[in-house]
Amino acid sequence: MITIRKASLLAAVGVMLVPAAVFAADAPHDIVKDARGNAVTSTDGNCVITQWEAKYDECNGAKMGKHDIRSRLSKEERTVYFDFNKSTLNAKEKKKLDEVSKIILDSKEVENVDIVGYADMIGKASYNKKLSLRRAETVKAYLATRGLKTRKVRVEGLGATNSVTHCDPKLERKELIACLAADRRVEIELNIINAVPAKAPAKKHTAKAPAKAPVKK
Repeated sequence: MITIRKASLLAAVGVMLVPAAVFAADAPHDIVKDARGNAVTSTDGNCVITQWEAKYDECNGAKMGKHDIRSRLSKEERTVYFDFNKSTLNAKEKKKLDEVSKIILDSKEVENVDIVGYADMIGKASYNKKLSLRRAETVKAYLATRGLKTRKVRVEGLGATNSVTHCDPKLERKELIACLAADRRVEIELNIINAVPAKAPAKKHTAKAPAKAPVKK
């Protein structure tokens, strides 16, 4: 599964971390952990999460419920695709973003959003990086029209990196363009703050009153 490094995530959500904190890119739940492997929490006691596709909530130690936003949005549902050398959305992809925006706006779990654009391998790397950024900006602008606040959105263009296709570069140009369709995409990543379950209060031990000495008659 492709995971995106979120270098500016902590600044965006206002979470103070120790310098040794690192992102657990290979963890099954992509929670932010410190150097000792412990889940990092905000000053409010919330667990910082950068991915939601795992079925097990490592931070809270429980399976995700059916109403959890990570259960309601698959990777495909948060990915939109573009035509070759284009950065405009077609009607199908706009409809997909309409649904995604509704879920995001209805959720109290989403702190902010990362929008990351990609391109296929055809063309110069410098051009593809700019094209992927334009695609990400297009998605950002469209989500803004649906009410997603700009301050909660970060965009990035990664060019032809993180390819999800396996195409022979020797194919005829038309066939190669068709084969690389899945690389011409924008992925929407939700950065989620999950509340850490409150610990049960420790039982108080009260000392028993000393037994009264029998009264001598």
